[in-house]
Amino acid sequence: MHLVNVLVALAVVGIVAWLMNLYIPITARVKAVLNIVLALIVIGIGLWLVNTYIPMAGSIRAILNIVVVVATCVGVLQAAGVWGEVERLWGDLTHRIPR
Repeated sequence: MHLVNVLVALAVVGIVAWLMNLYIPITARVKAVLNIVLALIVIGIGLWLVNTYIPMAGSIRAILNIVVVVATCVGVLQAAGVWGEVERLWGDLTHRIPR
């Protein structure tokens, strides 16, 4: 029964996102933030589903969780427009010329 509730919740989130992007007149920045929040909800529910209903070893589960969290952080930074600054900072740190 929990799985049905989760699938209904995901469907509601999808419908809300579709209606919000199509019919509600809001600024692009607010729309981007709302899309990020909805994506985080969907990713969190998906990760919970995988952790709950798919049997796997604890080490594999930990690796999967880390990969999903890192990928989600990169996606949020890209959606917020900050990823370019992170890449520039990383390049400055790794390509420093020693004196």
